[in-house]
Amino acid sequence: MKQTYLLFFALVLSFTYGCKNDQVNTKLQKNKEIATRYHDLNPNDIDTILAADFIGRNEKSRFTWNVEDHRKYLTNGDYKVDAILQQVAEGNWVATRFVRTGIREGDTLQYEMMHFKRFENGKIAEIWEYGDSRQVETVIE
Repeated sequence: MKQTYLLFFALVLSFTYGCKNDQVNTKLQKNKEIATRYHDLNPNDIDTILAADFIGRNEKSRFTWNVEDHRKYLTNGDYKVDAILQQVAEGNWVATRFVRTGIREGDTLQYEMMHFKRFENGKIAEIWEYGDSRQVETVIE
């Protein structure tokens, strides 16, 4: 009888841990999907993927931006596109390594960047942005 209880207890523990692990994996996957949508650079997604009190921070320049600044950036008419190279999620953070291509003063530029996005309630609450300005290259077409 004691073995039956132990077996039952082990099964309950296994099921509980498995369910909790599935919930964590589902949350991480949802955060990664939202982070990917961020890099679509679609201004129509802003209110669904960024928290109302969102703040972005550039590590080098100490520049910060909010939801409205981000909306202006995406709708300023300048061409820009992101290509995600790698993305990793842990806890409420998603790290994304990507290449941004854009046009500045008539030149097409590409530069590699890293974003660390912190999530709250299924939205991006904070971004820490890192990039190496020495890697900025003019693309010859």
